[in-house]
Amino acid sequence: EKVSELFTRLQQKFIDIRKRIVKFHHQLNTKLVAVPTTSGTGSEVTPYAVITDDNTHVKYPLTDYELTPQIAIVDPEFVMTVPKHTVAWSGLDSLSHALESYVSVMASDFTRPWSLQAIKLVFENLAESYKFDPKHPTREGEKARENMHYAACLAGMAFANAFLGINHSLAHKTGGEFGLPHGLAISIAMQHVIRFNGVAGKVKRTPFPRYEVYRGQKDYADVARFIGIQGNNDAELVEKLCQKINELMAAVEVTPKLSANGVTKEHFEGSLDKLVDLVYNDQCTPANPRQPSLAEIRQLLIDQF
Repeated sequence: EKVSELFTRLQQKFIDIRKRIVKFHHQLNTKLVAVPTTSGTGSEVTPYAVITDDNTHVKYPLTDYELTPQIAIVDPEFVMTVPKHTVAWSGLDSLSHALESYVSVMASDFTRPWSLQAIKLVFENLAESYKFDPKHPTREGEKARENMHYAACLAGMAFANAFLGINHSLAHKTGGEFGLPHGLAISIAMQHVIRFNGVAGKVKRTPFPRYEVYRGQKDYADVARFIGIQGNNDAELVEKLCQKINELMAAVEVTPKLSANGVTKEHFEGSLDKLVDLVYNDQCTPANPRQPSLAEIRQLLIDQF
């Protein structure tokens, strides 16, 4: 039987991945040992994998706690020679993991400390890690790469339990369609998603038992306060957080626009209808605090161009 047909039969979409129709039995005879060689995905501590359909180029996140490695060896020695662009893209992916898990409907007092520490480490170390030249190593540069490696793992621990949101739903689909590196696609969507979620008032929130009151704006404002940003109110803090992210992207030479990264207007407009549906159905959408309509997803995609 073709793998793609088997995948279609097995796929299920639940917000709580412990509830499964298909039961995968716990492996007792083998161990999965993960050694990350980039400071980005946090995959060494998560129940996630991402596969790409070779025919449609659509990326699908796979989720099951059976995918979590038994052992993670998080050794910064393996990332000292990572190329600069990969440092930038993977580091911004880690930032998204930490931000999205912090505002997720499934965030808790047990996951938020991991998210916050990861966010702090990224803002303090990513630019320095990006500048690090392995041919002319400095103590500060090595320390920055080490801290970014730990930030990625902490963010992975956070989103392994609290899950992600539409920053990842958007990036999975634009990355697959336009052939963009994952961290770059994440960066392009990031500020648009923060502004979308970081509102107050009458917001259509995602239903989840632990998420009783919409708190997107307050959550981002709390993140901003944690990293030392000052503002008169929560709305101002959300905007200042976006500005700080924009400055960080500039420091690591990332331009957060699809059009600046090789996507043509023709390709974008021709894919838009398809992308809207794919984003809505992505596994990461249900944990996003604000429930997006199809029209809102369309606008989020247009804003990225």
